[in-house]
Amino acid sequence: MSSILFSLPELYISYKNWVSSHPQLASDFETTTKWVSYFIAGRINNSTIVSELVYSLSNLLVLFNDRIICKAQKLEVPGSGDTLKLWLTVLDYSEVFFELSAKKLWGEAGKWVVIVVLQIFKCVSRLLLLFQHKQNMIENPPIPVLKRKKLDQTNYSTDYSVDEARSQLESMSFVLKRSGKVIRKVDAAPPVSLRNWKPLSAENSSDDRVQGSGKALFGRQLVAETMYVLKPIAHLGSVLCFGNNTWKPWMISLLIDVASLRLHQTCQNSKVTALSKQQQLQISRRHLALLLYLLRSPFYEKHSQDRVRAFLLGLGRNIPLVGLISNPLAQYIPHWQRTYFYMWST
Repeated sequence: MSSILFSLPELYISYKNWVSSHPQLASDFETTTKWVSYFIAGRINNSTIVSELVYSLSNLLVLFNDRIICKAQKLEVPGSGDTLKLWLTVLDYSEVFFELSAKKLWGEAGKWVVIVVLQIFKCVSRLLLLFQHKQNMIENPPIPVLKRKKLDQTNYSTDYSVDEARSQLESMSFVLKRSGKVIRKVDAAPPVSLRNWKPLSAENSSDDRVQGSGKALFGRQLVAETMYVLKPIAHLGSVLCFGNNTWKPWMISLLIDVASLRLHQTCQNSKVTALSKQQQLQISRRHLALLLYLLRSPFYEKHSQDRVRAFLLGLGRNIPLVGLISNPLAQYIPHWQRTYFYMWST
């Protein structure tokens, strides 16, 4: 037993070296683990909880391996609120498993207690990131998945760190405090024959690791992001007042989402509050997420359920081999709708 304990640190070091040297193989293993969770669903007792556990562990494995790769290739830039973002990311990956486990152990009441506790923790943590740590637009998850294929294509050398790339950018430019605009220094301008006359910015820098998370939020942007963060709590409060499967909580959540996006869009007309490219991408994702309201109660039960089921079964009848996918999908969608399409998910 003692020999096994002594070998654990060596195994961990070997694993870190393997992941940092073969990031694409690690990605293939992680993808296989996720597919195992899909295969388990509906095939064994308590398959929902087991499947969600495997899926959560696969996401946590991705997060763990990403951090190994970032440290090995010196991609990490220490920042304020990193620990809080790490905990929020872990919670985003595992909250559905906690909810299902609570329902299995303590019934519907226990499930709702866990939901309220988790959402209050997430809301307070995100507000701290916004106001205390001056973080940018909240992503979901707060620590995004590392783009490993892009790392392989660029083939960065491990001795060229983010700090060096960022210091190189700072040596030839400075950032305006209010607008976040990057201005090139006069003495750092290249010869006239080599200039491309494009504005210097962290977003179009040749090294993607120099890219930050965009400009800090203030004014209407901060109000819009605060509304987005508070939406789950507002939804839970409306559920308590009006019931779970009524239209009022559904409408309140939708109106908050639309109002938040509208406020962000109005900032585009101002040069001072214009959104960065990464912020615009996040806003586009939130626009697409509005389509999920078609699969949320009570809209799903009253309007979408029969149409979605008829569409999937029709594909299976009319297109060869498609039924192998569409028919099981039609059976599982009601379960997925009850499990994943929560109004408090942000």
